[in-house]
Amino acid sequence: MANKNHTLTLDRNSPVPLHHQLKEYLYEQIVRGHWRPNDLIPSEQELQEQFGLSRITVRRALSDLVNEGLLVRERGRGTFVAPPKLTHSPQARRSLTDYMLQQGIRPGWQVLDRGFVEAPAEVAEPLEVPAGSPVYCIRRLRLADDQPIGVHTAYLRADLADAVDEAALLEGGSLHYLSRLPQMMNARAIRTIEAVAATEVEARLLHVMPGSPILQITRVVADAQGRPLEYLQARYRGDRFKYQIGD
Repeated sequence: MANKNHTLTLDRNSPVPLHHQLKEYLYEQIVRGHWRPNDLIPSEQELQEQFGLSRITVRRALSDLVNEGLLVRERGRGTFVAPPKLTHSPQARRSLTDYMLQQGIRPGWQVLDRGFVEAPAEVAEPLEVPAGSPVYCIRRLRLADDQPIGVHTAYLRADLADAVDEAALLEGGSLHYLSRLPQMMNARAIRTIEAVAATEVEARLLHVMPGSPILQITRVVADAQGRPLEYLQARYRGDRFKYQIGD
């Protein structure tokens, strides 16, 4: 747990609300390095007892810092100092895996499931196949130092299933598993980015609270002739990832 030796004297006569005074104290512990990334901070109950504050006051201070990306709550574990966000820029022509390696972060994957499914309409349209037709689905967790930061769900046309490099599903960038496919030569990708709320399943996989903001990136990869190869829906923890557009 994070060091608790640094004390706070609350000014109960100050016009500054108590929750804001507590927030500023917690903020200083982070920016001054008293609490390091991934440190477990004192619990709500401990903060209440330490400073003689109500549960509502403590929870409001913590929620403000969570919303600002300085703290992260993990269900069943507690509240931690947020690690620096991973930044990915497509203009850099560098995969997120390469970026993590450069930052000294160990990238990884965990395959959750894979197999043929019936294409829902939202998948069939970008892949240019009939709705309900078979497509090959691969669902993976993206890891950073063995911690989940994103969920990838990729769909391929059925005729490309045999081209999947099974070993490459656990290493390299998100398209490494298709690197042996001839159609990937000069392939292009179109991405769409939006903010969504974590579902119950995503919250469990990513160790966040249901409804937490997460970043959704949809990607359609097409060959040089414009024929779709892959449709991907990737959802990342909003407190661990940011996407950079432009220089």
